[in-house]
Amino acid sequence: IDKWAWRGIRVLSLVGMMMDYMLPKRVMSWKEAWEIYFEQNGGALFADLARYGIKVPECLTQCSEDKEHISHQAWATFYQYGGAAAFHTWMPNDEEMDWLSAKYPNTFDKYYRARFTHWRDEAEKGNRFYSNTLPMLCQVCQIPMIFTEPGDPTKICYRESEYEGEKYHTCSDGCQHIFDDEPEKYAQAWLPVHQIYQGNCFPEGTDPTVEGFDPLAAVLDWYHFNNGHDNLDFEGSRDQANFAAWRGMATKNT
Repeated sequence: IDKWAWRGIRVLSLVGMMMDYMLPKRVMSWKEAWEIYFEQNGGALFADLARYGIKVPECLTQCSEDKEHISHQAWATFYQYGGAAAFHTWMPNDEEMDWLSAKYPNTFDKYYRARFTHWRDEAEKGNRFYSNTLPMLCQVCQIPMIFTEPGDPTKICYRESEYEGEKYHTCSDGCQHIFDDEPEKYAQAWLPVHQIYQGNCFPEGTDPTVEGFDPLAAVLDWYHFNNGHDNLDFEGSRDQANFAAWRGMATKNT
């Protein structure tokens, strides 16, 4: 239960990002969903299962702390690496940021609003930021190592293990414990970022030594990305035009 609870929660960080940032009409925040469906309903379930010796997952305390941060951290990462994601990203407008401030009164304004406002202002000036690098991936959950240390949302959490003379990196204590328990399994993971940097994600026949070689363009071609159509910013995209036509420019969270 401990293992699969943690692995499932790591995947749910992407769901939290979608709930808080990608829905045109938000029903509830990720934090509210976590409190209702896990802390309240899940807590009642595990209280009932206690008679059979089934305990609450060890990660519960950490996850309840993370509910304040994971959606914002995930969205910030995908925004920065918008060239490598197969969907569009954008910065929330003032109304959306006010909604996030109300839903996360203890954390959003303190840790995220100023950064998001700066990125949005720069994008409006024509200086939309894209990182030309790729983020390190966790060896277990394979999500970019974007999550922060327990108790310190300003410091990236980074764990390192060794197996058969090689070093492997994980995003958290939970993922490190899983790796250390079954290193022979997780050492085999095919991590896209590692493969890209090793030159294994170029179209067949590519010569990376030719003058003017563009590795990013070659990788996007290998992944069948239509650059600018499948990725980059939502503003000015075909998806934005389609959504406006389909939803009549609905922009209110009501």
